[in-house]
Amino acid sequence: MLNLQDAKLQSIITSDLTPAQARTQISAHYNHINKQFLADPKWETNHLAATSRLASYTDLLAAKLMQAFAADNAIADSFLAAVWTETSANDATHSAIRFTLNTETGNQALLTISNPLADDAKLVADNLPTLIQVTAKEHDDLGYSDADLAALSALIKALYTANYTFKHLDDTVLQPVDQLTFPTKYNNAAPLATHVEVKQAGALQLDLALNAQDVVVGYHVLDDEGHDWMDLGSEAITPSSFSWASTTIPDELVGHNLELQVIVRSATNVPALDELFVIASNNAILMRQLPGDGQYQLALPNKQNLTVSVNPKTDTLTLHYPESTVQIMELNQQYPFLGEWLKTVSPKKPAFN
Repeated sequence: MLNLQDAKLQSIITSDLTPAQARTQISAHYNHINKQFLADPKWETNHLAATSRLASYTDLLAAKLMQAFAADNAIADSFLAAVWTETSANDATHSAIRFTLNTETGNQALLTISNPLADDAKLVADNLPTLIQVTAKEHDDLGYSDADLAALSALIKALYTANYTFKHLDDTVLQPVDQLTFPTKYNNAAPLATHVEVKQAGALQLDLALNAQDVVVGYHVLDDEGHDWMDLGSEAITPSSFSWASTTIPDELVGHNLELQVIVRSATNVPALDELFVIASNNAILMRQLPGDGQYQLALPNKQNLTVSVNPKTDTLTLHYPESTVQIMELNQQYPFLGEWLKTVSPKKPAFN
């Protein structure tokens, strides 16, 4: 359902576009045309036609991406000649582009762009190298020749220029180190506590100091026997403190202790960073804390700094690396401690994706 008489569509089809330009222009044109159809009473409820329209624009995007790849000198022509695309539109709002490699033994699915015309588009790995494979003591066959792996790496880098990205650490090692954000297998919450002896019934307040980045995930108010009295009062949280106050402390608690336990995630209680310190030290890599909470830096022998940021709010770590396109596999080839650490702290460890 492409209107080939449309001047803008003709310009898109006949222009040499980068992956980013292809995504931006085709998505914008699709959204513009789609809104017109949805505003037309004759078409607004025709879901089959809407699905066909989405499929047509997804086909066009797949073709323009392949054209952009052909113009990319980093992607070998011999590799690209064996890559083919398959598009799908399951309904009027969801489509996909799958990239598959034609090999001597059959078709090998590479990766899929899920919802490529939408703002929430993402890459989904099908048969891409994983942490388990590249960190195995006995080197696993990654399923690709060195030349094909280099071309595949370059193709993914090209997709990243269009902001098509993987969303999980375990998807593949063919994703950039810089801005890699992931949770770890550890429970990063720990209790802070203070207590007071109840002198009289009635009003009572307990206070705890917090750091600015601390995230409160729960609390309890316990007596000497472990009974929880938190419902007897209410909490107040500021960036620097947690308070619990009650005006109805009963006589039965007089002479007993009440302990306020506040469970927080902080930038200082991060077991994954303890692991990193040990693994890096065993590889003669210095790790130091930067000014402020939650920033740690490793000085690599290649004169580049690998930085780790802690985000207690999202309970994740984020890596930062000066060369934004360098992928996990590439840096791991230079410094195997990186893959070892990522594998150790990852919440899931699939052998393949």
